[in-house]
Amino acid sequence: MPWRKILRIVYPTDLITIAYILLTGIFIFFSALKLNDVAVHLTTRVFLVGVISLFIYLDYTYPSKLVRFVRHFYPLALLCYFYPETDYLNNIFFPNLDPWVANLEVTIFGGHPSIWFSEYFPWRWFSELMNLGYFSFYILIFILCYKIYRDDYEDFSISVFIICMSFYIYYFIFIFFPVAGPQFYFAPPDNLLPDGYLFSKAVAIVHEMGERPTAAFPSSHVGIMCLLLVLASKYAPKLLKWYIPIGIILILSTVYIKAHYAIDVIAGVLTVPTLYWISIQAYNVIVQGLSQEIKVQLVYEKIRVWVNDISEKIRQRQNPFR
Repeated sequence: MPWRKILRIVYPTDLITIAYILLTGIFIFFSALKLNDVAVHLTTRVFLVGVISLFIYLDYTYPSKLVRFVRHFYPLALLCYFYPETDYLNNIFFPNLDPWVANLEVTIFGGHPSIWFSEYFPWRWFSELMNLGYFSFYILIFILCYKIYRDDYEDFSISVFIICMSFYIYYFIFIFFPVAGPQFYFAPPDNLLPDGYLFSKAVAIVHEMGERPTAAFPSSHVGIMCLLLVLASKYAPKLLKWYIPIGIILILSTVYIKAHYAIDVIAGVLTVPTLYWISIQAYNVIVQGLSQEIKVQLVYEKIRVWVNDISEKIRQRQNPFR
């Protein structure tokens, strides 16, 4: 496979996804004495890198709309695997720091807004609205990315990179600063929620399947939702009239359903400018790096052709009857 073609079909999001897989794999390897099922997690990483490489190869060899779609969207699907895995990795150095965060919240607010919120608004319809907002998180990510994907590839490439890069940074924070959140830290009845209808049950099922005592501080739900609003304003402004109200509900819901402390929400908002700047800078560095690699490869191929031509002329002079 020509190097020039390979470099064109390796996307910046591929590189940071593989980098996250490898870095967490190294972390697992050197923390093996403190972890269980190390072989399973390391084998899974080898498998994931192999699958990513396979799709890169298929995208080059057998290009199709389906392969291209999977190539673009697989990082978003992997986020659902990496998120609960932070619970596997987050107590290597520290136990959960909820006592510290909860005490800080009491110092700032005089109590716990996550408890007050559900007590002051106990109605089933309100609980359903909050659960709908929380449940919509990954749906909102996919809808925005798909809309940008249909409109402009370059805008999509930047957008999905920013989202994934921000998630990976959050995941590393969760690993080294473990906080479980009110739903795990508070004892009954403080961790209980008012009953809702359909979406409250859907959120309960999702929590049962994938929620773990991890990833509370800062709130990635809030941070990524704010980033979605920034990306929508730049690349899909027609979605803003839907995303702004749903985003407000989603941000409120993180406290209402006790997934986060109020200070998690504040920290989530405050991290947005830094994550956006880091992501943009990283994207530009990677794109420029790939461009330079392509240029280097073109120069290499020209030199190789030039050397072959000279070698052929030398051989002809040594054997004029050839």
